Amino acid sequence: MTGRPEVRRADQVVVVVASGNRVLGLLADQVQGICEVPAETLVAAHAEGGGLLFSHTFRHPDTGRAYSVLDAAAVLQLPGVPTVTDVTRDGPAQRDGGPGRGRRTLTVLRCGEHRLAIDAAHVHTTIPTPDVRSSVLTSRMCPGTVEYDDREVPVVDPLVLLGLGELSRADTGAGLVLDLGPGYVVLALSELLDLAHVDPDDVLPTPSFALPRPDLLAGMVTVEGIGDCLLLDGATLLSDAQLTGFAAVNTALETTRGNDPVVAAAAAAAGGAPSYLTYSIGLDIATRLDQVSEILPFPSVLTRTSVPGLLGLITHRRTVVPVLCLSVLLGREQREAGPSSCLLLVETDDGMVAFAVDVLRSIAPLTWTDAEQAVRGPRGDRGATLPSAPLVRVGEDGRLLPDLDLAAVARRRAGPQSAATLLGSEQPARAQLTH
Repeated sequence: MTGRPEVRRADQVVVVVASGNRVLGLLADQVQGICEVPAETLVAAHAEGGGLLFSHTFRHPDTGRAYSVLDAAAVLQLPGVPTVTDVTRDGPAQRDGGPGRGRRTLTVLRCGEHRLAIDAAHVHTTIPTPDVRSSVLTSRMCPGTVEYDDREVPVVDPLVLLGLGELSRADTGAGLVLDLGPGYVVLALSELLDLAHVDPDDVLPTPSFALPRPDLLAGMVTVEGIGDCLLLDGATLLSDAQLTGFAAVNTALETTRGNDPVVAAAAAAAGGAPSYLTYSIGLDIATRLDQVSEILPFPSVLTRTSVPGLLGLITHRRTVVPVLCLSVLLGREQREAGPSSCLLLVETDDGMVAFAVDVLRSIAPLTWTDAEQAVRGPRGDRGATLPSAPLVRVGEDGRLLPDLDLAAVARRRAGPQSAATLLGSEQPARAQLTH
C-alpha cells in the first residue's frame, strides 16, 4: 500500500483496524507496545491535495521517539481495498456471541501442556518467536532476556511461577509482555491460541489446595473450541513481588557500545533520587548504582590464589581484575557460586575490583534515608562494613537495607603488605610483622 518493497516473514503479525462498520487486517513486522497519548499532544498532519494515510504525529511519552498515527478511515477509503463488515458491534451479533457489554475478553495461551488465559486488558502486547538470550539473571524461573522496546527485558517461565512445572526451550514459541510500571516482563509461551469472549459467570472458582499458587489464579474457564483454561489473575500478577523484581532490572540497550557485555541501569531515578542496586550475599544489601561500573556473569574459570577473601583473578578489557568474595569481606561465611551468581565491578584509584554476590534483586530509586543516623565505628569506614552502613529504603520495598559503600570496601582491600585489612582481622597483620 505504501509502495515499498514487499518483504514477508513467517513471524509477521496482523493488526486489525476498524472505522465505522468496516474492518481490515494490516500486515506488520511486530507490535512494539500500547501507548496512551493525551489528545493535546497530537500534532495534525496535512498533505497538499490529500491522500495522506497518517492523520497525526506524536512523541512517545517514555522514549521521546516520533510516531505517525495511521488514519484507519483513509486506509479503508483507498480504491480497491477489500474490507468486511464489523459484525461485533451491533446488537444481534452481541446476542449471538460477540463481545457484548459486560463480557470478558481473554487472551488464550498454551504453555507446554497447560492452557492459560488472562484478561486482554492486562496484556501490554504479544511478541512472536522471542529470541531468548542468557544473562546474569538466567535461572530456572528466568530462562534469559529478550530485546523489547530498546531494552533488555527478563523472560519469566509462567509454569515455574505457578508451580506447574517448567517450559522447555524447544517449546517456547511466543511471548506475552506485561507492563508492571517499573518495567516490562515477558512471559514465555508455547503459542497464542485465541482472543475469546466469555461471560463473567463462566469463570469458576478453583479449590485453593489444588494449585501451588492459587493467589495468581482467578479460576477456570471453558473456551469454545479450546477447552478448560486456567485463568490468571492479571491484577495480582502485575503486583507479584517476583515479577516486580524482574521488571525493575530492565536494561537500556546502549547501541553505541555494540555488543559489549555491559549491564547498564534502565530505571531512571524518580524525582531526582539516586538509583540503587539491591542484591544478596545471604542477606539483602543496597548500593548506589553509580558505584557499579559493570555487572558480569560469574566466570566459569578463575585463576586461583591463596589470598584470604580473594576468589581469584580474571582478565577483562585487557585488565587483570581481582575477584573478591563480598560475604567474606563483610565477616560472613564463604558463599558458593550458583547459577544466579554474578560480579559487581567497581573502579578504584588503582584499578578495577570485582565483588562476587549471590543474586541481583532490583534496580530502584532511593525512597527513604535518615541523614542523622548514628555512625558506628570510625567515620572513615562509614558504609564499608555492615555495622557502619546506614539504613535505606529502596523502591517499593518496605524493608530497611544496609547502604553498603562498595567503593569504600574496595579501598580497604588488602595491599601487598597485608591481607588483614581485607578481613578486618588483626591476626594476619601480626603475622606479616614477624616475616
